[in-house]
Amino acid sequence: MMVAEPTLAALNGSTMGSGKTLKAVEVVKRLQANTVLIIAPLGTRLGWKVTFERQGCSLPFRFINSTKDGKIAMEDWLQQKPGIYFVGTEYFARVGWYQGSRTKVWTRTPDVALFDEAHRAQNRNSQTFKTLKQLKAGFKLSMSGTPTGNSFQGAWAVTKWLWPDLIDPSYHAWVSEWCKTEYDHFAPGSKKVVGEKNPGEFFASLPCYVRIESELDVELFEDQVYVELGSKQRKAYDDLEKSMITWVEGNPLIVEFPITLRARLRQATLGMFSVDTEGAVTFDNDCQSAKIDAMFSVLQNDFDNEPTLILTDSQKFASVVVDRINTAGIGKAMEWSGKVSQSKREEIKNDFITHSIDYVVAVTSSIAEGVDLIQTATRNILWLSRSDNRIINEQALARVFRRGQTRQVRSTEIIAVDTYDSGVLSSQVQKAIEMNKTLKGGLVD
Repeated sequence: MMVAEPTLAALNGSTMGSGKTLKAVEVVKRLQANTVLIIAPLGTRLGWKVTFERQGCSLPFRFINSTKDGKIAMEDWLQQKPGIYFVGTEYFARVGWYQGSRTKVWTRTPDVALFDEAHRAQNRNSQTFKTLKQLKAGFKLSMSGTPTGNSFQGAWAVTKWLWPDLIDPSYHAWVSEWCKTEYDHFAPGSKKVVGEKNPGEFFASLPCYVRIESELDVELFEDQVYVELGSKQRKAYDDLEKSMITWVEGNPLIVEFPITLRARLRQATLGMFSVDTEGAVTFDNDCQSAKIDAMFSVLQNDFDNEPTLILTDSQKFASVVVDRINTAGIGKAMEWSGKVSQSKREEIKNDFITHSIDYVVAVTSSIAEGVDLIQTATRNILWLSRSDNRIINEQALARVFRRGQTRQVRSTEIIAVDTYDSGVLSSQVQKAIEMNKTLKGGLVD
């Protein structure tokens, strides 16, 4: 269907684990493309390379980045030498601009342009979308199981690149036609987009929208473990919630903005934080934490001491968890976060798969995209805190609950009662239900 599409563009909105990468490679092969540009998260690079090789594609695979080899790859791209050119999403946007003006780096026209995790361009004001707009190709293919991002309004930018002559050039006119809105004094035009007028109608109107939902033979068992915060954690949480200020070891912690308050409240549910000499929030390795106490019980009793992927939205807390597990002697744990290099992450993944390590403690956003084969290492996920971004949470779950998993997946979340934790959960469940109606064309059981 995609190869035969007369508009020379397609959006693959299939769910995670349904083989989007494999299908994209087959599109490239069947179109007999000689020059291919892949824009994708860095963590997906090896997956793309292996898939092209496995499918018998003989084109050289090149990595465009800031290294010496990456710059050579860029020169070959500019000359449009045959090959598959991979570039990370952030670097793609960065080199597309210089001193506020567009460069001509992405004005070449490859035979095929592939944009993986296309929801990264859902913000029409983002540099990613503005850079993407100048890229033309013989065939365009975008991929994302959640192409609208966290809100339906993201569909405009994602589809505008694919079909610039079909999608209304005016974002506001498009909103009036397709979006359900409500009054908001602070929103542009006093209108806030709250969903799609008729869920599923917009995607059904697109020339080539593909959505295949992965049918796994294994079940997902989800559970929640509720804990009460310790006295110090409870006081800090309540103080912040009521007055946006609390005292930590004689030092005042003052929150000035609501968005910062959300982060501080979440930190307070993880463990009793400290404030360093520069006023930054941190965690001591021996900090009081009701969630860490409950974590050991889940790992040993619920997960039977099996290897486990442990998730949190805090890098500082992830480091504490790694230290506590290694000190307790129940197994070996390693941190997976933005502070860990890509090469080190690959090493950690291989050690996890071969069971040289027992626990990977990951910052949710750092492992959510483009990391395959975790499903062969474990069937267990333990959530210490979720991301505010629903998509990130869904993608993180799909690292384990995906094709290739052979056992029932056990996903347990530790929730602090009477805190921001439970509010995030209920809100995100409702958003997921509404978004699923949109992406499935309104056909939801």
